[in-house]
Amino acid sequence: MKKLLLFLLIFSSLRSGAQESLNMTLLGHWDDETLPIASPGNLNLQYSGCWALAVNGSEIAVLGGASHVLFFDITNPAQPELIGKFQGTATTVWREMKSYKNRIYAVSDNTTEGLMIFDLSQAPDTIIQTYWSNAIFNNSHTITLDTVSGRIYLNGSNLGTVGILDVSQDPDDPQLLNAPFLQGNYIHDSYVRNDTLYASSGFEGYFVHDLTDPQNPVTLANISTQGYNHNSWVTTDGKYAYYTEEIPAGKPIRIVDLQGLSATMPEIEVVGGFLDVLTPNTPTMTPIPHNVYIKDTLLFNSQYEDGLLVYSIADPLNPVLVGFYDTHPQNVGQYKGYYGNWGNYPWLPSGTIVAGDMQNGLFLLQLDMVTGTKQPQNNLDVLVAPNPATDVLRLQVPNAQGSWSYQLFNSAGVTVRQGNQSSDTLEIQRQNLSAGFYYVRIQDEKGNQTTKKVVFQ
Repeated sequence: MKKLLLFLLIFSSLRSGAQESLNMTLLGHWDDETLPIASPGNLNLQYSGCWALAVNGSEIAVLGGASHVLFFDITNPAQPELIGKFQGTATTVWREMKSYKNRIYAVSDNTTEGLMIFDLSQAPDTIIQTYWSNAIFNNSHTITLDTVSGRIYLNGSNLGTVGILDVSQDPDDPQLLNAPFLQGNYIHDSYVRNDTLYASSGFEGYFVHDLTDPQNPVTLANISTQGYNHNSWVTTDGKYAYYTEEIPAGKPIRIVDLQGLSATMPEIEVVGGFLDVLTPNTPTMTPIPHNVYIKDTLLFNSQYEDGLLVYSIADPLNPVLVGFYDTHPQNVGQYKGYYGNWGNYPWLPSGTIVAGDMQNGLFLLQLDMVTGTKQPQNNLDVLVAPNPATDVLRLQVPNAQGSWSYQLFNSAGVTVRQGNQSSDTLEIQRQNLSAGFYYVRIQDEKGNQTTKKVVFQ
């Protein structure tokens, strides 16, 4: 039987309107205001996706421009140097890149641009464009690349649900393996590992497809999501995925338990969610998580006008915000929508983090050593009685270190009660709460915590 979904939404207010960073340092920045602007011009969209690659002892960043694919030598991040500028066929809002060995593969939503391939084997001295053609496809919204198998997955292209290319035999000569039509239809973006595709299929939800045999794809499991499923990434151990929903604004990052994929009847389920509101008490500022990526036990969240947010996911169900950097500080007083940090790349050997802001260009950041950040431990003894409850729910926390706080969430993740307590016992009055399942999260002053499922009948 499927477990009840746990929507544990953590709302934090860690920043005032003037504070631009927490535990992150700006190493370098690049912007060229003379570059073309994509339509509509009122958004001033000059840049889109970014990626990076370490090669020949150097570190190279790639940034999508409205009319160009831009390459930078960032070996010295304090002085990023533009070393390659390759023009496409027209301006476009969307450009995305991925890497395989010493190649960069770039796509765009421009209807005729197809695929660009760049050879970085002689970088930083020379960047060589080895391929540019729309013979296989015209456009692709995003690109996913399996660096083990050498397969490219085209998301939102003019092919089927996903176009599958092979570059394992020749990185400059892509071969079309198949373009199947899969459940979920359109794929906005995806993550792939071991020939398993984790597909963000917009309003259709989140799908997991086995593409071991491209000619015979198998859909393993899927879930319906409330918003527009935009992007996801999977933890190193493969147990959880985190996905974003771009529409409507204010949707939290959701946590998906993937461990049921190995069952006879595979299944996945949402087991949590979190969203940090960095500018609290301002109705015109609604955060939009856009793209998330995972390195070890850190999750890097490009959250548009809030910039780049970094979470510790050492405890996968209880992410802790450990740092942020606002790449878009001009949003004082009001969020306007499609502005700010588009994406990021956190895997360079030096630790330099690449981030691209749609209006402000390339940012090179460093996550500072985080001190005094204690991971919450699920070791509080909490007694709940009666459970189910009719009118009053009693909590007893005998081993809390100091005072403790509680939050009561309904099954949609909305906080319906919260407060602080100094004694070891608390009564929660039902009052106008409807019958059903709830979750109560308790945390003491030392960061120890636990979450309990409770029922009002």
